[in-house]
Order: sequence, then C-alpha cells, then structure tokens
Amino acid sequence: MKVTLINNQNKLKLDLNLIKETAEYISDKFDKDPKSELNIIFSDREEIKKLNRKYRNIDEETDVLSFSYISDKEKVSLGVGNYTVGEIIICPEVARANVSGGDEDWNLNLEIMLLTVHGILHIYNYDHREEKDKTDMEGIQDSLISDVRRTFNL
Repeated sequence: MKVTLINNQNKLKLDLNLIKETAEYISDKFDKDPKSELNIIFSDREEIKKLNRKYRNIDEETDVLSFSYISDKEKVSLGVGNYTVGEIIICPEVARANVSGGDEDWNLNLEIMLLTVHGILHIYNYDHREEKDKTDMEGIQDSLISDVRRTFNL
C-alpha cells in the first residue's frame, strides 16, 4: 500500500521519514494491494477541532480522526488506477500532550505511530464502542506497536 503524508501544521517538527516507513509497514499488514493508498494528514488544533465538530458533532480537539473508504473499494472498477482506502488526520500538538507525564520510554514518534495504528484499525472496521470490541482492538493495537518497536528498534 502506498502511504502519502501531508503535513499541514508547523507547530512541531516530525520525523516524516520514520512515520512514513512505519505507516507503510503497518498498513501492508492490512492491504498489500499496490494500488491501494492511505493518506495521513497532520493538522493543527484548530483544524482538527473543526473536523471533529463537522464529522462527529463534538466541539473539541482530538488526537486522531479516521475516514474509511473501504466500503466503496468494491464499487471501483478493477484496473482503474489507484484507490484511496482512507484518510487519517492526526494533530501532533494533542499527541504531544498525550505523551506528557506518561512513560519515560514513550515519545512523540511512538504516539504518532500509535495514532496511526488506531486510525488504520478504524479504517478496516475495528471499533471500541463496546467493551469486547475495545479489548480486541486494544490487543491488536498493542501487538502492532510492539512489532513496530522491535522492527524499527524504537
């Protein structure tokens, strides 16, 4: 799967090469189709708040939003270029706040990877509304983060 990063914020410096490499590694576990694409967009607090209000009717900042286009993939004719499976919008400022006061072994890059995994899981229809689903999703999420940390020596 092709991953495209779009950095629409300038508040925090991000290791875009590491993020792209790990996002491609994770997304390939869900979809190895070279015609599939995933967009990861980094936004500021104001923009993610607007999006959260518009799409979730929640008037506050959030760390990550994901939009899945998977259900439309089957409608697209085969052989007609690439297909975007979804978009993940991450607010690095909120992500950094998540890191504050946490495990000293945790950092912004790992938090961005966690949010990327979380977003990918939502794109592929995982959810955490019900307790059982939450337990399942968190287990997969933790396993993928452990795999990324081992693979990339983080």
